[in-house]
Amino acid sequence: MVSNAKLRRWAIAFLLGLILVMIGGELLIEKIAIFGFHDIIEIDNPRNQPPQRPEFSADYSINKFEAFLRELVARNYWFLSSQDLYNYYFKTPPDPIPVNYKSRPKVMVTIDDGYREAHLNVLPLLEQLHRETGEKLTVVWFINSSFMGVPGSYLEHASCEELRKGVIRGYYDIQSHGANHDNLTLISEEEVHKEVGRSQQELRDCLAGLEGTETVANHISYPFGAIDDNALEIVKLYHQSGYLYNTRSLRLTPFRNPYFIPRQTVNRNTSVGRLLRLAAGGWF
Repeated sequence: MVSNAKLRRWAIAFLLGLILVMIGGELLIEKIAIFGFHDIIEIDNPRNQPPQRPEFSADYSINKFEAFLRELVARNYWFLSSQDLYNYYFKTPPDPIPVNYKSRPKVMVTIDDGYREAHLNVLPLLEQLHRETGEKLTVVWFINSSFMGVPGSYLEHASCEELRKGVIRGYYDIQSHGANHDNLTLISEEEVHKEVGRSQQELRDCLAGLEGTETVANHISYPFGAIDDNALEIVKLYHQSGYLYNTRSLRLTPFRNPYFIPRQTVNRNTSVGRLLRLAAGGWF
């Protein structure tokens, strides 16, 4: 008869072995960190502090954002566009990855909502980095089309003309965040069609006539990160992929789903070091 002590030792050994297998498997699975930012501002500037401007947890310092991008460039990261991610990792069959990108680590930088302050800070930074390093970085903007150029209750939004400027200069990838930022799980099917279809059409109309804009609004970031089965069936009629907010990195397993692409949420307290560890595939 097996003693209780032996059973405990076997159970502990089994659990330790299982943990090691899980850790080993996790280390072998390639991951891509997709970062979700919102407004990017000069946090220390008095005009961006209460009472002049409300404080939001999702605000991020332009100085920290610059330090993050500079370090990614120094580490030779490939800044994926939304269509890059779809074509190389979700399309069936996938497009072959260009030889000059195969060995480079990958990252995606996204900005939701399209705030004007973020545009005014980010575009000059991307131009500066391009001049200094020769690297032309892509930033994915998920835009609420109805808000383009609208002051809003608290914050101003970038106009169509301003977004066009970023696309013309080759730094912006413009995708949908819904027309009015409505939660797709809380509105009728007819309203989901309007919210998704209108956003796509308005963004494409905004960028009409520009070269290289065939992929505008092919992809969507779900407002509030919310999606359900009914809304998803409608989203699939318009978009090739959809993005969540769930503080995870994309794991390149055979079971990945283009309509449940995870993103790492970023807030004002997220350090540059943490962002870099997540970009490198770290857990902490």
